[in-house]
Amino acid sequence: MKVLILGIGGLGGFFGAHLQKTNCDVTFLVRDKTKKIVSETGIKILSDYGNFKINPILITKKDLKINYDVVIISCKAYHLDEAITDLKPSQKNAIIIPLLNGQAHINKLEKAFKKENVFGGVAHVSSNTKSPGEIKHVGNIKRLSFGSRHQVNQDTANEFYQLCRKADFQTVLSDNIDQDIWEKWIFIATIAGATTLFQTSIDNISKKPNGKIFIQNLWNECINISKENGYELRAESKNLHEDLLFKSDVPFKASMLVDMEKKLITEHEHIFFEFIKLGKKKKLNTSLLETCHLNMCIYEDNLSKEG
Repeated sequence: MKVLILGIGGLGGFFGAHLQKTNCDVTFLVRDKTKKIVSETGIKILSDYGNFKINPILITKKDLKINYDVVIISCKAYHLDEAITDLKPSQKNAIIIPLLNGQAHINKLEKAFKKENVFGGVAHVSSNTKSPGEIKHVGNIKRLSFGSRHQVNQDTANEFYQLCRKADFQTVLSDNIDQDIWEKWIFIATIAGATTLFQTSIDNISKKPNGKIFIQNLWNECINISKENGYELRAESKNLHEDLLFKSDVPFKASMLVDMEKKLITEHEHIFFEFIKLGKKKKLNTSLLETCHLNMCIYEDNLSKEG
């Protein structure tokens, strides 16, 4: 089985490196500049559970000619259109597993590729790029969930699942991936909203009584929007969210805050604004999400002024 991973950042680099470590046939699709750097440095995973390095197979879009069995899309949401343009000519028969947050990307991908080939994917891991090819993993969670949204291509799904099981991360072949996507969206909107608004890790916020109340209220907004759109937060997921949002002493930061700290553009439209739109359609309260979204709009306005 040939696996192509688009992107070599905190998600693609992390899961791809672990897969290659098991001798899985993995290729990374990257930009020219990234290829030049990572060809020399390799991919380094830094983690409390052990550091390791791989020498990846890297290609750029001009080299993209063969058809892969599985394509994992791990780019930022604002690069999705470019990713589709690069992949569409050659990957017409591949299973597409996007690891983007939210769910707006699903419709775009289903218009570009065979609908039945577009799976859902969810990454649960706190891993960020320190420099091209150098990825820092924080905490003990490292889980990849994926599954067919239309209950087809199960043989390919099972084959990829068996490959993933050999790697040093938890793998779930989900029979309800849309539910998983919404539950991840609830969590990421909450942690991204809180950490970007207060510009610190979630543990520092939850230690303060008013900080804990803010997180709880923002989380409840997201839970209510998801519920009214047909996806009620399950008890097991609720317990996990509570542990990470309120009980952990690990300095978790949303990748959106990491991007802010690097003075990069962010996925705030994809994560916050799409959630707000769905809430407003159901006439629900979205005031805290709107505050988080406004904060990021102001940040990016200031970023553009700085040049």
